[in-house]
Amino acid sequence: MTLSTVDLARIREVASRDLVFTAVRDALVAHAEGRTQLPPPIALVFPAVEGDCHVKAGHVTGSPYFGVKVAAGFYRNAERGLPSNSGLILVLDAATGVPAAVLADEGRLTAWRTAAAGALVTHALTPPDVDEVGVLGTGLQARLQVEWLHALRPLSRVRVWGRRSEAVRELCASLDLDARPATVEEAAGSACVITATPSTTPLAPASAFAGALHVTGIGTDLPGKGELPPELFARARLVVTDDHAQCLDHGDFGNAVRAGMIGAEVDVPAGVVLRDGVERPGLSIADLTGVGVADAAVASAVFLALDF
Repeated sequence: MTLSTVDLARIREVASRDLVFTAVRDALVAHAEGRTQLPPPIALVFPAVEGDCHVKAGHVTGSPYFGVKVAAGFYRNAERGLPSNSGLILVLDAATGVPAAVLADEGRLTAWRTAAAGALVTHALTPPDVDEVGVLGTGLQARLQVEWLHALRPLSRVRVWGRRSEAVRELCASLDLDARPATVEEAAGSACVITATPSTTPLAPASAFAGALHVTGIGTDLPGKGELPPELFARARLVVTDDHAQCLDHGDFGNAVRAGMIGAEVDVPAGVVLRDGVERPGLSIADLTGVGVADAAVASAVFLALDF
């Protein structure tokens, strides 16, 4: 058996934004409808170097392939001239279990599926007349969340906060939008807020989010992490999760439940929101921890598009 390895350059040729959006949306809807297999993720942490690694797998019922993904984020790599994210996805035949290909995506498919999930859910839950977003974070995912959301709705201004002023300026300069540095209160007080950091403590107090109509949390994807203040959930009229058990175990949603701010059964699956739409009764919060079925769906779509 010869196992094909597909490099990032070839993956980029077929992994259009539309392909990723479609695969992620369909996977989240299928997951909400119980048409997936999603085992618990495996996580390794390397605190001495601010690194972590995820192993996630999944399968959408009826798909000819399933996937196993390894993705690492080592947040000091920039100091060494290395990318912060890396990884690969193994695509396997769902009828035989035979490996079909290794997608040596250097972590990009993970980054793109995260961007797609965040953008889809943020767009669905943010009132249509909102064209300003506050971003807490300055890394790759912070940039992608803005760019992919902008592909779904026009944005007139972006307020960016981060702990390093140089990184804030670099992110603002990289966005083809009116992006400006902001205080944490200014960014968190935007009508639409996105958090994308590896923080282990809340980025701002709940009072800083007073002007927010919707908040999407991206970075809390391991036990011990936490971007959003648990008290914020007590004000939410709608809480959305990409996977109930996963977000309860190690998402901001779970942090709020353990703090006694919200009940453990109040969340709505992201796939239901994407399938049915939702009324916007007030503050909504989306806790997205990243699901293996989305990785598998994107990897399968890429492999099929490669036309081996």
